[in-house]
Amino acid sequence: MVILTLNKMLKVGGCMKQLVTTGINGLDSLLNGGIPKGNGIIVEGAPGTGKTTMGIQFLYHGALNGENGLYLSFQEFPDQIYSDMSNFGFNIKELEKQKLLKIVLLSPEVLLEEMFIPSGLFEELVEEYGCKRIVIDSLSIFKHLEEDVHKLRKLIYSFKNILGKYRLTSLIISERYTNNQELPFEHFIFDGLIQLNYREKFDEYKERTLEILKMRGTKIEEGEHTYRLTDEGVYILPSYRTLHIQRSISQHISTGNKVIDENLDGGLQQGLIYLIETDSTSMYKYIVSSFVSQLMKKSQNFTYLLPSMITIPEIKALLEQFGINLEKYLFEHKSVFIEQFERTPPTFLNGYVHSVSHLNNTDYRSFVLNDLGKLVRENSKTDWFTIYNINSVIDKRGKSFVLDLYPELVALQKELNMSAFVVANIDKLDNDVIALLQHKANAIIKTWRNNKYQYLQVMKSQSGIFSQPYIVESVDAPPFFRLI
Repeated sequence: MVILTLNKMLKVGGCMKQLVTTGINGLDSLLNGGIPKGNGIIVEGAPGTGKTTMGIQFLYHGALNGENGLYLSFQEFPDQIYSDMSNFGFNIKELEKQKLLKIVLLSPEVLLEEMFIPSGLFEELVEEYGCKRIVIDSLSIFKHLEEDVHKLRKLIYSFKNILGKYRLTSLIISERYTNNQELPFEHFIFDGLIQLNYREKFDEYKERTLEILKMRGTKIEEGEHTYRLTDEGVYILPSYRTLHIQRSISQHISTGNKVIDENLDGGLQQGLIYLIETDSTSMYKYIVSSFVSQLMKKSQNFTYLLPSMITIPEIKALLEQFGINLEKYLFEHKSVFIEQFERTPPTFLNGYVHSVSHLNNTDYRSFVLNDLGKLVRENSKTDWFTIYNINSVIDKRGKSFVLDLYPELVALQKELNMSAFVVANIDKLDNDVIALLQHKANAIIKTWRNNKYQYLQVMKSQSGIFSQPYIVESVDAPPFFRLI
């Protein structure tokens, strides 16, 4: 048998900490690579959630990859475990023959007695099999051995310290009952806590979910994640990475924010429709300005359909904060502002502003689909992007007109390979408009305010990434926001 070492290293506090890969599909990515070596982790869940399967899978993977393991059971006979785990393709008997894995049934009284005896049964098993991993099923039984709370806490402390003495990476199975009001004491003692749950879904169907509530020594992906018991064992589908397709990022342009770049497959891609969903209270100007300034630094041309809530002088001042001189930029590039309202543009913009406030809907459609299309085609050697607020168009032209025009507009943008940033205040849009915008968008970035905080979440990307919600923090330097 070929033995592979699959442990990784994680830098923690200036030191390199070894990570132990679990072999459980999806779990290592939620743990930023794996469980820190030597950690004791509680795996807590109701009966039937797959705790035993997860424990055996953890040991089986370790045994195949240079980390021998020990499974201590207080209830199930080894033959039952052999039979149950064979359904997942885990040939435990073969690994036992090679002294890579051992299943032991004993009473909790015997375990506790032998753990504290030098050269006792516990030490003999660990040393005989060269164990690096251990699963104990289950911690809940200890509570039946000692009714005195203070003595029970001391017992569990000592139990954890023994596991630490042998540098065992441990999964400690524990039953979880929904009627518990207080947090169990062991939650505070052990290094990590993974909870397995049932959740009602689709009427009578129950969905299994996993949540990592604690893990000392490594970053975790927060939130609930669905998992299934497949013929490979426990299979976790991280909630923010379903349908994720790895793509090349060589053709992408940064948004100006590293976190958004990571969730947009590397950054902005030419020819895509980016829907920016906002609400009535969130500030999105710096977010969109960051995107726009990065494209302008790549010398792209643009069309900007001006909404009512911002003027060209305000745009000019905003771009200057990102190092863009708008007047100089327009002199060097084929770019235009489209004015929907009766406003007098600054004199330096003569020739760069097209007023459409006087156009009826028929003429406006012709201007957008024909005149702007012609402008882009005649200057197609340079990439183009466009920005518009869909609410301002609806307010000016009507919902029916936009529902009719928008699919044609998206088709034209695709034909011309134009990137588009469509800003939409979804608080003020009907469901059918929102559905159309979301359907046509290649990527959706949602930002909203809740109480005193603003949040941002990538709801859709080309590769299917669905990010966690980030808190938007204001900072003093470009792009003037940070995602936490």
